[in-house]
Amino acid sequence: MLTRISYHLSAFSKVFVGVACAVLAVLVTIVVFQRFITHTTPRWAEELPRLVLVWCAFIGAVACSRDRSHLMAGLLPFMVKSPRILAAVDRINHALTTIGLIILGWAGWHLAQMTMDQMLPATEVSAGVVYLALPVACAITAVVHIAQFFEPWPPTHVEEFSQD
Repeated sequence: MLTRISYHLSAFSKVFVGVACAVLAVLVTIVVFQRFITHTTPRWAEELPRLVLVWCAFIGAVACSRDRSHLMAGLLPFMVKSPRILAAVDRINHALTTIGLIILGWAGWHLAQMTMDQMLPATEVSAGVVYLALPVACAITAVVHIAQFFEPWPPTHVEEFSQD
């Protein structure tokens, strides 16, 4: 059940990031057009694209975690051939990552709460909305890592690392 939830969260994050990237492209195009063609700059030219970019980056990390596509050295499978040791290291990695995400998400939640009453000057959006991306993404990514903790070893993409 956790695996199914994890896949749905990953699919949601991919859709969210796709839409956010499209919105970001439109916003930047509008800003560039206005800046160089009409010689005016919208008030929201910096704040709104930054808000979309922050949410896009943090929510995009959910899909990267689910697909195990984050940048990593990946040397352990070449040095250690025992599937039991690799599985144990993978479980430890997911446990430590989950603990780190919980701590980071908790700190992000407090930062978002502290800044909820501060408004961004151009968009009149709460600054806490920008910071809220961190705890939301950490919570979703923690669910993904907890699901991966209980999945069987090896994950589906590990075949590319094996030297059998």
